[in-house]
Amino acid sequence: MPRSACWQVQSNCAWPLSYSPDVSSLFGKSALSSCNCRRIAPTPQGDGEVRNSTSLSSRFCVCFTESISITFLFGEAFSRSISTVTLSTSTPAIQPEPSSLLSPRFTWALVFLLLGSTTINYIDRQSLSVLAPVLREEFKLSNSDYAAVLNAFMISYTIMYGVGGWVMDKLGVRRGLSLSVIWWSVASCLQAFARGAFSLGFFRVLLGMGEGGNWPAFAKAISMWVPKKMQALAIGIANSGSSVGSAIAAPLIAWLTIHWGWRFAFFLTGTFGFFWLGAWLWATHQLGKISPELASAQPLVITRRMNWIQLLRYRQTWSIFICRFLADPIWYFYVFWMPEFLKRERGLELGAIGMVAWIPFVVADIANFACGAVSGWLLHLGWSVNRTRKTIMAVSAVFCPLGVSAVFCHGVFWTIFFISVATFSFIFWAVTVHSVPVDFFPSEYVGSVFGFGGTGSSLGTVFATWAIGLMLDRLHSYTLVFICIGSLLPVALIVGTLMMGKVYPLKLEAGR
Repeated sequence: MPRSACWQVQSNCAWPLSYSPDVSSLFGKSALSSCNCRRIAPTPQGDGEVRNSTSLSSRFCVCFTESISITFLFGEAFSRSISTVTLSTSTPAIQPEPSSLLSPRFTWALVFLLLGSTTINYIDRQSLSVLAPVLREEFKLSNSDYAAVLNAFMISYTIMYGVGGWVMDKLGVRRGLSLSVIWWSVASCLQAFARGAFSLGFFRVLLGMGEGGNWPAFAKAISMWVPKKMQALAIGIANSGSSVGSAIAAPLIAWLTIHWGWRFAFFLTGTFGFFWLGAWLWATHQLGKISPELASAQPLVITRRMNWIQLLRYRQTWSIFICRFLADPIWYFYVFWMPEFLKRERGLELGAIGMVAWIPFVVADIANFACGAVSGWLLHLGWSVNRTRKTIMAVSAVFCPLGVSAVFCHGVFWTIFFISVATFSFIFWAVTVHSVPVDFFPSEYVGSVFGFGGTGSSLGTVFATWAIGLMLDRLHSYTLVFICIGSLLPVALIVGTLMMGKVYPLKLEAGR
């Protein structure tokens, strides 16, 4: 195969560093090298990048001169299949978004498949929380013991969340997410065979190792499959699985346990992932017929990559880590401890818990869709991405602390009401923060950055869970716990946004 073209780009002009004999025969060497722009150092994204399409199929390469732009669509055999040649005397040719290759219907079908994986992820995760009142009595667990079992999951989840981003960048979303779902589904089924705190904690470690890849996977997939203006909505939809799964888990697991016991509840819910996997493999196989790179959610353009450690040199990477470290324990507090709170402080039995514990998560699910819609509406009005993201984060930080009122009010209705206000506000925050890696970083780095932010989330949750168990064993009251949880989001807003600075697409420098 002849050499493919490699272009050096600056502003609105470029000239080939190497060129194919076929190109020169069509247009002549002088026509392709007539631009007299200066050489510049290559960067991985945007103007000023070196792109090499060697051995890639269906790739766009762009050649600019001062007066015309020539766009080539290279086929598999470059020397024999230049499919289109387009001449333009107006604005320079722009490489289309990869998502433009997909129909809107197929794009949203993929997004809802990602919603499905997130929903199953949370059903399997939430199962222990719903069963906590039963298991604590059967296994004689203190609050600290229960916190230790929760943290067994969170520690492995923390490690694999970061590694999961790297895995998705290396393997692609199709293979990477399939591997994650298989792993966590098997681990979830194994919980049915727990004999005590140690074995239960061990199976939760395995569960965390599998579940850690889900969020980096959907963030990376959305960055490739969904147009940028719709990515906040897509992330909101996919992320809503956390609240959908939690809402389903409470009544479903309570009902299964009452009728067939907690072991059957663990095992049955663990099988859900295998049914989802069939639909996922079929859909991504269809996607592969359109573009193999889109099927794996690998970028269509290969750029000069930096390793993930170099991403840590950017304060934006650390701002995402801090935002999630400080704020995400709020969500996990309600996920892990609300059934216990309703039993110990409000006197509800498992059946009654199943009847009301789903409500804050349905409200949170509404917030997932609402945040994406509000974000898209504000952008449509002409707001900048920076103004949109910061405004939503600030409003969320104002309302989320109202959840503290749940510990002071009397009656189940107002308890659930104030917890629902907190979950609604937090999800507005979470969807926005989940969108920021896509706003800042090129798609080939989104998985790694998102995974690093998830590591911050998990580390913060591990510390918060340990502290909650300790406070409950010593104080025998949830009052201080709710006050501490309520203060986290305002602190995250101040510290995180100061580190973040203005939200805009970064031009990363490989080897920086």
